[in-house]
Amino acid sequence: MLSAARTPILTPRLELRRTRIEDASTMFEALRHSETYTFLPRAAPRSPADVATHFARVIQETAPGRREQWLNWTVWRRDIGLPLGTVEASVDPARSAAIGYLFDPRCWRRGYGREAVAAMLDHLSACGAASFDASIDVRNIASQRLAAALGFTHASTTGIDQIWRRDADLR
Repeated sequence: MLSAARTPILTPRLELRRTRIEDASTMFEALRHSETYTFLPRAAPRSPADVATHFARVIQETAPGRREQWLNWTVWRRDIGLPLGTVEASVDPARSAAIGYLFDPRCWRRGYGREAVAAMLDHLSACGAASFDASIDVRNIASQRLAAALGFTHASTTGIDQIWRRDADLR
């Protein structure tokens, strides 16, 4: 298990806060857009209660019946407190982290995803993560570009899923 801090991760424009149920209503506005889920096997939340239910599950940090550690953050613009999305990592016993991210489509292509994911990767590297994987739909070109910009390389493709990989010490 990684010893990830509970204090926010700050970047010049963003604040990554450990996920809390209290933020579900506000975060619903960023997570409710169906286009965010185009390449994901789940639907957009229909209400703040759906977000709260999801948050209640992921804040447990240890996957029920598994040995993975779940680390999740909500992402906010620091200047105005605007909710932008979420970043997450599921860390296995070998300290390999499978990462994911969701962002409000109204803020796409402004560098927020890259800034937030980079901050999470740096934090997890400092906490002892050994490597990172991202599973990306073959049709999701924007996500593939984000992974490449962060030093990930395409490792394999199975069906519609590509695995992108990066060592933790890459900076």
